[in-house]
Amino acid sequence: MTNSYPEKPLLPFRRTSVSMDRVVADIQHTTYSPAVKRAGYMIFRKESGNGHSGINENYSGFQADSGRWPAVYDPLIVGVVQKVENGTGLSRLFLAFGDPASCLKMLLDRIQQRGLYIGGHTTKVVDMEINNIVDFARAYKKEWAAGKASAEPAPEDFSGFASMYRQATGFFS
Repeated sequence: MTNSYPEKPLLPFRRTSVSMDRVVADIQHTTYSPAVKRAGYMIFRKESGNGHSGINENYSGFQADSGRWPAVYDPLIVGVVQKVENGTGLSRLFLAFGDPASCLKMLLDRIQQRGLYIGGHTTKVVDMEINNIVDFARAYKKEWAAGKASAEPAPEDFSGFASMYRQATGFFS
């Protein structure tokens, strides 16, 4: 395992949480399009267990052992944390952020850059137009969660994203 951020301090693991009210307010105060804000809200909820499962203010699973992220994110990153990854059971290095807003800033920017929102177009893992919530659920699984073009969401994921999208349209219009 290679630490892609050797200049950042190795910090002890700390479970963090944030209220979804704060997340909504932080997203509302950004300049991203409503489509990107909605996608960010949904992905944040999915990745963080509704804000309850942060790793040192990292609520999106951003890793520090698979290469460097674009340099624009360096000021947001305050350290690196070693923890066993939930999905694989392997020890991994994760980015640590100073606050939830920093993680959200990186998340929203990555979503926009990757075209992972309704009205977007993904190309990193699969070349796919995202025209509706079903497409979004499929693209999220392929592009973000699994990183495999053959991955498909579970049936309950579709209803979960549909519910979150209805909420998100009320927050971000």
